[in-house]
Amino acid sequence: MMTAWRGAMAMTGLLCAVCCAPALTAQDSLDVLITGGRVYDGRGGTPRDAAVGIRGDRIVFVGEVPAGTVARQRIDARGQIVTPGFIDPHTHAYEGLPRLNTERRRNLSSLMQGITTVVLGADGRGPLEVKAVLEASQAAGLGTNTYALTGFGTVRSKVMGNSSAPASAEQITTMRALIAKAMEEGAFGVGSGLFYVPQTYATTDEVLQVVSAAKPFGGVYDTHQRDESSYSIGLFASTREAIRIGCESGLTTNIGHIKALGVDMWGKADSVLNIMREARARGCTVVGDQYPWTASGTGLSAALMPRWAQAGGRDSLRLRAADPVQRARLLADMRENLRRRGGDSTLLLINGNAEAAPYIGKTLKQVAQAAGTPAVDAALDLVLRGIDMGVASFNMIEADIERFMRDPFIMTSSDGSDGHPRLYATYPRKIRRYVLDKPVISMERMIASASGQVAATYGLVDRGELRAGAFADVLVFDPQALREEATYTEPRKLASGMRWVLVNGVPAVQEGVATNAMAGKALRKR
Repeated sequence: MMTAWRGAMAMTGLLCAVCCAPALTAQDSLDVLITGGRVYDGRGGTPRDAAVGIRGDRIVFVGEVPAGTVARQRIDARGQIVTPGFIDPHTHAYEGLPRLNTERRRNLSSLMQGITTVVLGADGRGPLEVKAVLEASQAAGLGTNTYALTGFGTVRSKVMGNSSAPASAEQITTMRALIAKAMEEGAFGVGSGLFYVPQTYATTDEVLQVVSAAKPFGGVYDTHQRDESSYSIGLFASTREAIRIGCESGLTTNIGHIKALGVDMWGKADSVLNIMREARARGCTVVGDQYPWTASGTGLSAALMPRWAQAGGRDSLRLRAADPVQRARLLADMRENLRRRGGDSTLLLINGNAEAAPYIGKTLKQVAQAAGTPAVDAALDLVLRGIDMGVASFNMIEADIERFMRDPFIMTSSDGSDGHPRLYATYPRKIRRYVLDKPVISMERMIASASGQVAATYGLVDRGELRAGAFADVLVFDPQALREEATYTEPRKLASGMRWVLVNGVPAVQEGVATNAMAGKALRKR
């Protein structure tokens, strides 16, 4: 039976590019033959015992081995499962492409989890020169495939800087042209991060007018929505805003790293999912992605500073903080934001510049106690000194995480960023904790949410499935051996347990050991 998400995607035409490619004819010579494993197709189908034959960068067959087949390399997968490579639809693993060094471009933090394809441009930070960025990245070498979203934040910053003013008609026209150009060059959609400065200053109508320039090209409106808590318009109104922007612009709405953040929102996952269901009943295409961690990751200023105080940049913030009346208002707003997040003991300082080193691994409470000041005063002092470090904010509860996870329209993502273990450990954690130990979802559902469902949502042609004609992004692993090694105190430890990871038919992980392969491709929307 077709799953709910698959049925909805098929009705909107988003699956045809994935499932209708003509099968290749099996011949007697293969590059890789995987035998003896339990195959999960990536579409949520019942797993079966089957062989997988690969020639070049494509899968030739999934099933019985044709008589007379000869393979250059054979992989014995007895006692293990064989799945499509995972596709991470919300991560910062490749942020900064194509300027990243070779080690970063290898992307071992993703590969050792089984991730073979990652997004570029989450939170509205996607490139404008999509063609040039992808071509340069491909030429420099990629460990994993990548596809790009262009960024609402990028275009607004280019046209308006850090201004909090409303966009003029001329500025909107300029931003629309930049979005259209990026889509023409192969972007798979538009990302936004309306929680972040300066994107947060844009009204709903401004975002809608700009993003709708992508309508002729189709694709996804992916968003770190304006409010996941009770900061401004509130979680429910923010969810409706995100859906309106996607639906009225003719794009699929993807609510990135969906959550109910902070004490005011705990227990509200069902209400968010109901808003999404109501929108689908009206004909809108609405999905989400999620990571399985109780701590989010963001910047110290993003977590605590009110947006009015950040308008104009750091110099303007310093002037406001120097004024006694504005400083009092600023600190009061910061105290309220800290309350929303659960207090000073819930903010763990995880990364930053060289000056941040003495604070890494400490909670805001510990930093404040050492300074002998209230927590918000200590945080403001750090920001004003330019030590605006990243934080892991423990602001979610298991009940909401599990409720979102069970929904058939929620995909798996990492939101991987430096200093948080999710960059290195999300997919093993979800398999271990939520499939094997509790369990919350089935292995079939886990694999689909991390592969075929993502490919169908974004229109990644011939990715995310094990079938003849698909690209040979393939995993072989024993789920019982899969381990998340990264922790909040040691966030950069590579995951273990992936035995084989093939990217476009080339082993990137072989017998559990990473190779030096750079077999990833820069993908462009057709």
